[in-house]
Amino acid sequence: MKSKTGGKAKKSRQNEADARLKNLGKLLARAREQALARVRVLRKEEQDDAVELPADDLDVARSLEDIETDAGLIERYEYQLKAIDAALSRLERGRYGICEKCKEEIPIERLKAVPFAAYCIDCQKKRNERRRPGEGDVDEPSRNVWTPPEELKESVDE
Repeated sequence: MKSKTGGKAKKSRQNEADARLKNLGKLLARAREQALARVRVLRKEEQDDAVELPADDLDVARSLEDIETDAGLIERYEYQLKAIDAALSRLERGRYGICEKCKEEIPIERLKAVPFAAYCIDCQKKRNERRRPGEGDVDEPSRNVWTPPEELKESVDE
């Protein structure tokens, strides 16, 4: 016969785990919305930075520089969206917040700072130390083909 306290403790741990996953899901959703909003703003700025003709060489050069800067930032946020989508996939599978390497829980403080983190701090440090530019394998989230979300396909005018 099971003791009532043992069953309550197990149920309490399950409730804590469910609450943690729910909060982490909200954290990911908020990060995704912020990244999408930033991409929209940058795309609008990119369009606004285009210089109308006629313009002198300095205006054209400045316009091109601004457009390239915006394009680089858009690429960075799209990469972040890809990582967030991979984290959402891990959440659906019940693996979000669990280090891909050591299988320990990733501290909530780390997930608040980097919501799409797939590794705990120690494992990430080890991954960073062993790699030099051009070395290593493809990160797990990058192994799958990622298609931009529908929200990014919307017209900038909308």
